[in-house]
Amino acid sequence: MRVLDRRSKTKQWARLALKFALLLTDAKLWGSITEHLGERASDMTDDFRRKYDDTTDRLSEARRALQGRSHWVASTTCFLGGVGVGVGIGMLFAPATGEETRSVLRDKAMEMTNRASENVTGTSRSTPYAANPSTGTHGD
Repeated sequence: MRVLDRRSKTKQWARLALKFALLLTDAKLWGSITEHLGERASDMTDDFRRKYDDTTDRLSEARRALQGRSHWVASTTCFLGGVGVGVGIGMLFAPATGEETRSVLRDKAMEMTNRASENVTGTSRSTPYAANPSTGTHGD
């Protein structure tokens, strides 16, 4: 019985191999495979070109930054603006009443206005070496 079983499996494998060989000799199949591989190669070429361009742009930007020709002021301003917007949104969604939040925002806005005007006029309300009342020492 085992011999018949082996012959049956051998026939099945032989048929599968012949079917596969027939598929490989089919001109339409090879044309389809060639076309598909060509499309994939074109897609990959486009991806590689995009990644190459992105990498060269990043390297150029890094070179300009290392040479000191970077526009760091604009980047820093954008970053600080984003931080400010994030803080503002965080305060608006904080678990406090609207009146408390508006009061805090108003106080902070007045504080920032006062600081800006002090920086413009060059005056300051406190000196950096003033005595620290809590410790009795100077601010060194």
